[in-house]
Amino acid sequence: MSAKEHAKYIYLQLKSIASLYNIDFHLYLENSGGFGELCMDWDEESGYSLFGDERGEKVSLYTTHDFDEFKYEAFLHLCFRMGLEYELKNRDLTYERKDEDDLHGDTRKVAFEETIRLLGTMDNVWAEQAAHHYTAYLNMWRTQKNVVYDFSSEQFVEK
Repeated sequence: MSAKEHAKYIYLQLKSIASLYNIDFHLYLENSGGFGELCMDWDEESGYSLFGDERGEKVSLYTTHDFDEFKYEAFLHLCFRMGLEYELKNRDLTYERKDEDDLHGDTRKVAFEETIRLLGTMDNVWAEQAAHHYTAYLNMWRTQKNVVYDFSSEQFVEK
């Protein structure tokens, strides 16, 4: 099987998995026509790669030879896109954020929660990985590093 055929095979596998879990499949094989969309490819030397296609130039996001790592990274990006769309549709436009430590006013919180929820429908380990990553991210600029993800409520909370 040629590299091009193998890349297409992997792409179709990912597309099939996405359809099983109702994940919007905004992923292109090799290029998106230069519109900055998420793309994937595979070759012997680099392995699996995710990248943005910006006006014909590949802006690399992630490369690995491990297919399981690649699947996680691809679905993390796809679910995050859906999480952002969810947050925008459900944003409380009347709420005014009090300060940098106001978790309720941090719009990323809702997007991250939805991303974790979607990943959890696919793989609990993926949801745990994303929760750990997003917890660190939400705490990065806070004066009080007290945000944790509560799996029982599927929300970020302050401890």
